[in-house]
Amino acid sequence: MKTLFCSFLFLITLNFTPLLAQDEQDTIKVAEDTVQVTETDPVKLEISRIIKEVNSRAAEIDNIISSGEIKIKTPKIDETGDIEIHVKKKNDLWFKIEGPLGIDAAVAHFNRDRFTFFDDLNDVVTTGSTTILNIGTLTRIRCTFDDMLNSFSGTVRISKGKKDILEMSEEGNQYVLSLKRGTITRKYWVDKDNYSVYKYIYLSSKGLTLISFEFSNFSNYGTGSYAKKIEIRRPKQGEYFRVSLESVNLNQSYLDFKVDYPYGDVKVRTWK
Repeated sequence: MKTLFCSFLFLITLNFTPLLAQDEQDTIKVAEDTVQVTETDPVKLEISRIIKEVNSRAAEIDNIISSGEIKIKTPKIDETGDIEIHVKKKNDLWFKIEGPLGIDAAVAHFNRDRFTFFDDLNDVVTTGSTTILNIGTLTRIRCTFDDMLNSFSGTVRISKGKKDILEMSEEGNQYVLSLKRGTITRKYWVDKDNYSVYKYIYLSSKGLTLISFEFSNFSNYGTGSYAKKIEIRRPKQGEYFRVSLESVNLNQSYLDFKVDYPYGDVKVRTWK
Protein backbone atom coordinates (compact mmCIF):
# COMPACT_ATOMS: atom_id res chain seq x y z
CA MET A 1 0.00 0.00 0.00
CA LYS A 2 2.83 2.37 0.79
CA THR A 3 4.22 1.70 -2.68
CA LEU A 4 0.96 2.97 -4.16
CA PHE A 5 1.10 6.14 -2.08
CA CYS A 6 4.75 6.71 -3.00
CA SER A 7 3.92 6.48 -6.69
CA PHE A 8 1.12 8.99 -6.15
CA LEU A 9 3.58 11.41 -4.57
CA PHE A 10 6.42 10.72 -6.97
CA LEU A 11 5.99 14.05 -8.73
CA ILE A 12 5.66 15.94 -5.47
CA THR A 13 8.55 14.50 -3.48
CA LEU A 14 11.11 13.97 -6.22
CA ASN A 15 14.19 16.03 -5.33
CA PHE A 16 15.60 17.28 -8.59
CA THR A 17 16.09 20.42 -10.64
CA PRO A 18 14.38 19.87 -14.00
CA LEU A 19 16.10 20.88 -17.21
CA LEU A 20 13.99 23.58 -18.82
CA ALA A 21 13.82 25.39 -22.11
CA GLN A 22 14.69 29.08 -22.06
CA ASP A 23 11.03 30.08 -22.49
CA GLU A 24 10.09 28.11 -19.36
CA GLN A 25 12.96 29.66 -17.42
CA ASP A 26 11.57 33.06 -18.37
CA THR A 27 8.07 32.39 -17.00
CA ILE A 28 7.22 35.73 -15.51
CA LYS A 29 6.18 36.92 -12.10
CA VAL A 30 4.37 40.27 -12.28
CA ALA A 31 4.43 42.15 -8.99
CA GLU A 32 2.82 45.46 -9.98
CA ASP A 33 -0.72 46.16 -8.84
CA THR A 34 -3.14 46.70 -11.72
CA VAL A 35 -4.81 49.75 -10.19
CA GLN A 36 -1.50 51.60 -9.95
CA VAL A 37 -0.94 51.57 -13.73
CA THR A 38 -2.56 54.51 -15.58
CA GLU A 39 -3.47 54.12 -19.25
CA THR A 40 -4.39 56.79 -21.82
CA ASP A 41 -4.78 54.67 -24.98
CA PRO A 42 -8.49 53.77 -25.34
CA VAL A 43 -7.84 50.07 -26.00
CA LYS A 44 -5.43 49.78 -23.08
CA LEU A 45 -7.89 51.72 -20.94
CA GLU A 46 -10.63 49.19 -21.74
CA ILE A 47 -8.29 46.27 -20.99
CA SER A 48 -7.42 47.88 -17.64
CA ARG A 49 -11.12 48.34 -16.88
CA ILE A 50 -11.81 44.66 -17.58
CA ILE A 51 -8.87 43.54 -15.46
CA LYS A 52 -9.96 45.76 -12.58
CA GLU A 53 -13.48 44.29 -12.73
CA VAL A 54 -12.11 40.73 -12.85
CA ASN A 55 -9.93 41.36 -9.81
CA SER A 56 -12.66 43.15 -7.87
CA ARG A 57 -15.10 40.27 -8.28
CA ALA A 58 -12.47 37.62 -7.58
CA ALA A 59 -11.57 39.43 -4.33
CA GLU A 60 -15.04 38.60 -2.96
CA ILE A 61 -13.99 34.94 -2.81
CA ASP A 62 -11.64 34.71 0.17
CA ASN A 63 -10.87 32.95 3.47
CA ILE A 64 -11.69 29.60 1.89
CA ILE A 65 -11.84 26.09 3.31
CA SER A 66 -12.59 23.54 0.61
CA SER A 67 -12.20 19.84 -0.05
CA GLY A 68 -12.45 17.45 -2.95
CA GLU A 69 -10.41 15.24 -5.23
CA ILE A 70 -6.97 15.78 -6.73
CA LYS A 71 -5.66 13.98 -9.81
CA ILE A 72 -2.14 13.89 -11.23
CA LYS A 73 -1.46 12.30 -14.59
CA THR A 74 1.88 12.09 -16.42
CA PRO A 75 3.40 9.70 -18.94
CA LYS A 76 4.41 7.51 -15.96
CA ILE A 77 1.76 8.14 -13.29
CA ASP A 78 -2.03 8.28 -13.11
CA GLU A 79 -3.22 8.66 -9.51
CA THR A 80 -5.99 10.35 -7.51
CA GLY A 81 -6.41 11.30 -3.88
CA ASP A 82 -8.41 13.51 -1.53
CA ILE A 83 -7.41 17.09 -0.81
CA GLU A 84 -8.31 19.73 1.78
CA ILE A 85 -7.42 23.34 0.97
CA HIS A 86 -7.19 26.56 3.00
CA VAL A 87 -6.71 29.85 1.11
CA LYS A 88 -6.30 33.38 2.40
CA LYS A 89 -5.64 35.85 -0.36
CA LYS A 90 -3.17 37.31 -1.10
CA ASN A 91 -0.60 35.48 0.98
CA ASP A 92 -1.44 31.98 2.27
CA LEU A 93 -2.16 28.58 0.76
CA TRP A 94 -2.34 25.35 2.80
CA PHE A 95 -3.29 21.90 1.57
CA LYS A 96 -3.36 18.31 2.79
CA ILE A 97 -3.43 15.31 0.46
CA GLU A 98 -4.76 11.95 1.61
CA GLY A 99 -4.53 8.57 -0.05
CA PRO A 100 -6.94 5.64 0.33
CA LEU A 101 -8.31 4.87 3.81
CA GLY A 102 -7.69 8.46 4.88
CA ILE A 103 -3.93 8.06 5.29
CA ASP A 104 -2.10 11.40 5.16
CA ALA A 105 0.31 11.67 2.25
CA ALA A 106 1.47 15.29 2.30
CA VAL A 107 0.78 18.58 4.09
CA ALA A 108 2.08 21.93 2.88
CA HIS A 109 1.89 25.65 3.56
CA PHE A 110 3.02 28.20 0.99
CA ASN A 111 3.05 31.94 1.52
CA ARG A 112 4.45 34.56 -0.80
CA ASP A 113 7.96 34.25 0.64
CA ARG A 114 8.42 30.81 2.23
CA PHE A 115 6.99 27.29 2.21
CA THR A 116 6.96 24.16 4.39
CA PHE A 117 6.21 20.82 2.75
CA PHE A 118 5.89 17.60 4.77
CA ASP A 119 6.08 14.29 2.89
CA ASP A 120 4.36 12.16 5.52
CA LEU A 121 5.05 8.89 3.73
CA ASN A 122 8.81 9.30 3.64
CA ASP A 123 9.18 11.47 6.78
CA VAL A 124 10.82 14.34 4.90
CA VAL A 125 10.21 18.04 5.59
CA THR A 126 11.29 20.57 2.97
CA THR A 127 11.42 24.33 3.59
CA GLY A 128 12.61 27.17 1.42
CA SER A 129 11.73 30.20 -0.67
CA THR A 130 8.51 30.25 -2.66
CA THR A 131 10.13 30.45 -6.07
CA ILE A 132 8.84 29.19 -9.39
CA LEU A 133 11.64 26.62 -9.43
CA ASN A 134 10.83 25.26 -5.96
CA ILE A 135 7.10 25.12 -6.69
CA GLY A 136 7.81 23.25 -9.91
CA THR A 137 10.20 20.82 -8.26
CA LEU A 138 7.79 19.96 -5.45
CA THR A 139 4.53 19.82 -7.40
CA ARG A 140 5.87 19.27 -10.94
CA ILE A 141 3.56 22.10 -12.00
CA ARG A 142 5.97 24.92 -12.80
CA CYS A 143 4.01 28.08 -11.97
CA THR A 144 4.05 31.18 -9.82
CA PHE A 145 2.64 31.47 -6.32
CA ASP A 146 -0.21 33.54 -7.75
CA ASP A 147 -0.99 30.73 -10.20
CA MET A 148 -1.25 28.38 -7.22
CA LEU A 149 -3.61 30.77 -5.42
CA ASN A 150 -5.76 31.03 -8.56
CA SER A 151 -5.88 27.27 -9.00
CA PHE A 152 -6.67 26.33 -5.40
CA SER A 153 -9.20 29.15 -4.88
CA GLY A 154 -11.03 28.61 -8.17
CA THR A 155 -10.70 32.32 -9.00
CA VAL A 156 -8.27 34.38 -11.05
CA ARG A 157 -6.55 37.65 -10.29
CA ILE A 158 -4.90 39.21 -13.36
CA SER A 159 -1.62 41.04 -12.70
CA LYS A 160 -0.62 43.83 -15.08
CA GLY A 161 2.75 45.55 -15.09
CA LYS A 162 3.75 48.91 -16.49
CA LYS A 163 5.88 47.30 -19.20
CA ASP A 164 3.28 44.77 -20.37
CA ILE A 165 2.30 44.99 -24.05
CA LEU A 166 -1.49 44.84 -24.09
CA GLU A 167 -3.87 43.56 -26.78
CA MET A 168 -7.52 42.50 -26.81
CA SER A 169 -9.85 40.55 -29.06
CA GLU A 170 -13.23 38.87 -28.65
CA GLU A 171 -14.42 35.28 -29.04
CA GLY A 172 -18.18 34.92 -28.75
CA ASN A 173 -19.19 36.07 -25.28
CA GLN A 174 -15.62 36.32 -24.04
CA TYR A 175 -12.94 38.99 -24.04
CA VAL A 176 -9.50 37.62 -24.85
CA LEU A 177 -6.83 39.69 -23.12
CA SER A 178 -3.17 39.41 -24.09
CA LEU A 179 -0.36 40.68 -21.84
CA LYS A 180 3.21 40.26 -23.07
CA ARG A 181 6.31 40.66 -20.92
CA GLY A 182 9.70 39.74 -22.38
CA THR A 183 9.40 36.48 -24.31
CA ILE A 184 6.24 35.33 -22.51
CA THR A 185 2.64 36.17 -23.37
CA ARG A 186 -0.27 35.53 -21.01
CA LYS A 187 -3.75 35.22 -22.53
CA TYR A 188 -6.97 35.33 -20.49
CA TRP A 189 -10.50 34.37 -21.61
CA VAL A 190 -12.96 36.54 -19.62
CA ASP A 191 -16.75 36.21 -19.63
CA LYS A 192 -18.36 39.48 -20.79
CA ASP A 193 -21.29 39.18 -18.39
CA ASN A 194 -19.85 38.04 -15.05
CA TYR A 195 -16.12 38.66 -15.61
CA SER A 196 -15.12 35.12 -14.62
CA VAL A 197 -11.89 33.85 -16.17
CA TYR A 198 -12.54 30.53 -17.90
CA LYS A 199 -9.00 29.95 -19.07
CA TYR A 200 -5.55 31.48 -19.16
CA ILE A 201 -2.32 30.30 -20.75
CA TYR A 202 1.37 31.13 -20.91
CA LEU A 203 2.74 31.23 -24.46
CA SER A 204 6.39 31.05 -25.51
CA SER A 205 8.04 33.41 -27.98
CA LYS A 206 7.22 30.81 -30.65
CA GLY A 207 3.54 30.79 -29.73
CA LEU A 208 3.66 27.39 -28.01
CA THR A 209 1.58 26.79 -24.88
CA LEU A 210 3.89 26.33 -21.88
CA ILE A 211 1.11 25.85 -19.32
CA SER A 212 -2.67 26.31 -19.31
CA PHE A 213 -5.21 26.81 -16.51
CA GLU A 214 -8.89 26.04 -17.15
CA PHE A 215 -11.81 26.77 -14.81
CA SER A 216 -15.32 25.30 -14.97
CA ASN A 217 -18.36 24.26 -12.88
CA PHE A 218 -18.83 27.78 -11.49
CA SER A 219 -20.85 28.81 -8.43
CA ASN A 220 -21.91 32.41 -7.75
CA TYR A 221 -21.16 34.37 -4.62
CA GLY A 222 -22.25 38.01 -4.49
CA THR A 223 -21.08 39.58 -7.75
CA GLY A 224 -18.20 37.09 -7.91
CA SER A 225 -17.97 33.42 -8.77
CA TYR A 226 -15.59 30.53 -8.21
CA ALA A 227 -14.83 27.36 -10.16
CA LYS A 228 -15.16 23.94 -8.55
CA LYS A 229 -13.15 22.25 -11.28
CA ILE A 230 -9.64 23.43 -12.12
CA GLU A 231 -7.42 21.78 -14.71
CA ILE A 232 -3.75 22.49 -15.37
CA ARG A 233 -1.86 21.16 -18.37
CA ARG A 234 1.74 21.25 -19.53
CA PRO A 235 1.26 19.85 -23.05
CA LYS A 236 4.92 19.49 -23.98
CA GLN A 237 5.58 17.34 -20.90
CA GLY A 238 2.29 15.44 -21.15
CA GLU A 239 1.40 16.46 -17.59
CA TYR A 240 -2.13 17.00 -16.26
CA PHE A 241 -3.29 18.19 -12.84
CA ARG A 242 -6.93 18.48 -11.73
CA VAL A 243 -8.70 19.66 -8.59
CA SER A 244 -12.42 18.86 -8.31
CA LEU A 245 -13.95 20.63 -5.31
CA GLU A 246 -16.95 19.06 -3.62
CA SER A 247 -17.27 21.37 -0.60
CA VAL A 248 -16.43 25.10 -0.55
CA ASN A 249 -16.87 27.33 2.52
CA LEU A 250 -16.15 31.05 2.12
CA ASN A 251 -15.33 33.91 4.50
CA GLN A 252 -14.27 31.58 7.30
CA SER A 253 -13.32 33.41 10.49
CA TYR A 254 -10.39 31.08 11.27
CA LEU A 255 -8.02 29.27 8.93
CA ASP A 256 -5.24 27.01 10.19
CA PHE A 257 -2.03 27.00 8.13
CA LYS A 258 0.10 24.92 10.49
CA VAL A 259 2.10 22.01 9.10
CA ASP A 260 2.42 19.41 11.87
CA TYR A 261 5.21 16.84 11.77
CA PRO A 262 7.13 14.80 14.40
CA TYR A 263 10.13 16.96 15.25
CA GLY A 264 13.32 14.93 15.57
CA ASP A 265 11.89 11.94 13.70
CA VAL A 266 12.03 13.40 10.18
CA LYS A 267 14.68 14.42 7.70
CA VAL A 268 14.67 18.21 7.23
CA ARG A 269 16.05 19.80 4.11
CA THR A 270 16.22 23.51 3.25
CA TRP A 271 16.17 24.86 -0.29
CA LYS A 272 17.18 28.36 -1.30
